[in-house]
Amino acid sequence: MVNRQQNGNHFLFSPAIIAHRGASAIAPENTRAAFLEAKRLGFSWIECDVMLSSTGEVVVMHDDTLDRTTNGHGRVVDCPYSTLKTLDAGSWFDPVFSMECILTFEELLLLLSEQSLSANIELKPLQGYEEETVKRAMAILHAFQKPIPSILLSSFSKKALRMVRAIDTDVSLGLLMNEWEEGWAEDAAALSCATIHVNQAVLTLKRIQQIESAGYGLLVYTVNDVSRAKELLAQGVDAVFSDCPREIANVFGIQ
Repeated sequence: MVNRQQNGNHFLFSPAIIAHRGASAIAPENTRAAFLEAKRLGFSWIECDVMLSSTGEVVVMHDDTLDRTTNGHGRVVDCPYSTLKTLDAGSWFDPVFSMECILTFEELLLLLSEQSLSANIELKPLQGYEEETVKRAMAILHAFQKPIPSILLSSFSKKALRMVRAIDTDVSLGLLMNEWEEGWAEDAAALSCATIHVNQAVLTLKRIQQIESAGYGLLVYTVNDVSRAKELLAQGVDAVFSDCPREIANVFGIQ
């Protein structure tokens, strides 16, 4: 039961800062602690990433491998959930977070509902796993019956986005661009996207205006500098993704 909170193709981002992987400057990324910290700071939107385990569960992780953010090793897609759920996903950040674990997609959705948080969920399938990742994620999303303010699905994988759109004609999609792609408008139209998500390093005022004039919401990542965030928002960007340093929260009057 996901409400689409939009004005035209634009979601209503208030405040116009999305907590990137949760409040990931303050708590370990993509964990319950990071999402709860974002809520405590006053953010209404979080961003996170999901992918498959070897046994087919959809889990909340950014990296293809476990090594950076857990005490596990190897690829997530090669690891059964029975092992994933035992891993420490917090001590790498600070020992105080040693009890943080890898969330399942279902657990994430329940947290969003309980906390009244909206989420941009990035689908991160390994090449060759797009179909299984999308089918399992969409089945979970469709089966979830508790209210969530808004859900926006995004991906760098156009193949994954096409599969999502084939399953669900109504779900809101965001097209991700790390490098500027001249054919972005055709891709976004074919996918009936609501938003375009762009690396701040390749974004210019002209490109901002192109996306706006085409009627898409524009989200920019990853912006941790206060002056840069102010500049982008003044130029018409709908929201920026940030690791949520307290400075940004304070400057924008969120905390």
